[in-house]
Amino acid sequence: MLRARLSWSHRVRGSMVLAACGDALGAPFEGREPADRAEIDDWINQSTQLVRFTDDTASTLVVADHLTRRRGTVNEDELADELAREWARDPERGYGHGAAQLYAELARGVPWRRAAAELFDGQGSFGNGAAMRVAPIGLLPGLALDAVAGRARRTAAVTHQHPQAVDGAAAQAVATALAALSVQDTPLDAEWMVATLCEHVHTAEFRSALRRVPALVAQGAHTTDVAGAVGNGVAAIQAVPAALAAFLRQPDDTPAAVGFAIGLGGDTDTIASMTGALCGARRAEKDLPVMWGLRLEGAARVWTAASALAELAATAAGTRRG
Repeated sequence: MLRARLSWSHRVRGSMVLAACGDALGAPFEGREPADRAEIDDWINQSTQLVRFTDDTASTLVVADHLTRRRGTVNEDELADELAREWARDPERGYGHGAAQLYAELARGVPWRRAAAELFDGQGSFGNGAAMRVAPIGLLPGLALDAVAGRARRTAAVTHQHPQAVDGAAAQAVATALAALSVQDTPLDAEWMVATLCEHVHTAEFRSALRRVPALVAQGAHTTDVAGAVGNGVAAIQAVPAALAAFLRQPDDTPAAVGFAIGLGGDTDTIASMTGALCGARRAEKDLPVMWGLRLEGAARVWTAASALAELAATAAGTRRG
C-alpha cells in the first residue's frame, strides 16, 4: 500500500512539473510554421537557456492551489476570483485577448457567469484555456472518471461556456486520470483510451475529433499528418486531440512526446503543456530531464504547488488505509 501511495504522489508531481516544462519549452515556437525537428531536439535536449512558463502554467497553478486548499472540491466563485487575481498580478504571461477581456471584466465586479457567457458574441470561448489548466483535476486521488469529468466541467465554466471548450476540459482531465492509473511500460491501448474519453464528452464534433487519434497513432503519423487531421490551433477541439496523439505515439518517452507536440506548430506551448501533463501522470518524476527542471523559470513555485497537491493524494491514501 505504501508503494502505491508514493507512486501516485510521484505521478502528481511529475504531471505538474512536466506540464510546466512543456509549456515553457514550447512557448518560443508558438504561432510559427512547424520547426525542423533537429532544431526542436537541440532546443529541448541540448540548450541550457532559461525558459519562462506562460498563462498555461500560471492558470494550472491556480487550479492546483484551489484544489489543495479545498481538499479536492471546486467552488466556481472562488476559482473565478483566483484566476482573475492571477491575471492581474502578472498580465504579461501570454494571456489571449479573450482571457484578458474576461479577467478585466471579473476584476470590475462582473459576475463570471455573465462575463463568460458574453464572450465572442454570446457563444462563449471555444478555446483551449480551460483544458490547458485542468490536469490537477485528473490527479485527484480516488475519483471515479465521471467525477473527474464533472469537476473539470465546473472549472471550465468560469471562463469557457462553449460546449466544445467544456468538452476539452473534461477530455483532458479524464486523459490525465487514465494516464496516472496506467501501468508504466505496459503498452497503452489508444482505441480503448479514446473510447473512454468519448464517454465523457457531450458533443458529437468533439467525439469525432478524438476518434481520429487512434489511426494516427497506429500509423506512426508525422507531425504534418497529425496537424492536418486534428489541427494545431487554439480551439480546444484541435489542441486536446493533438496533445493526446503526441502522448499516445510515445507514452514512455517524454522528451520525444513533448518534442513531437512542439513540432506540430501552432499553439505549441499549450499542446506541449498538455502532452507533458499526460507524460508526467504516466511516467512520474523519473522521466523529468534534469536540465528541464534547471532551465524552468519559477520552478520553485511549480514544485511547491505540485508537492502540496501530491500531499493531498498521500493524505487521502492514508485515510483510506485507516
